[in-house]
Amino acid sequence: MPKVYLRDLHPNASYQDREYAFKKMVSAFHKAVADAGIIHECKKREFYESPGEKRRRKKKESRQNILKEKMRENFPRRRVVEEQ
Repeated sequence: MPKVYLRDLHPNASYQDREYAFKKMVSAFHKAVADAGIIHECKKREFYESPGEKRRRKKKESRQNILKEKMRENFPRRRVVEEQ
């Protein structure tokens, strides 16, 4: 996981500056955690999933992905051409 630091903060910084820097650091941390997929992984591992349940879930996901691909083939996205 990437490290997040408080930057450009001198020792005599005002309370508002420290508060602003801290909020920026926390938001950067949240973004780094979301990008790494840590929350998703924790929720996935929260409860035990038996091998049969895992098989059924993967089968269901593959069916959904196949349907999505068919929808994309049948209904391609339209390109919006900007007029200049």
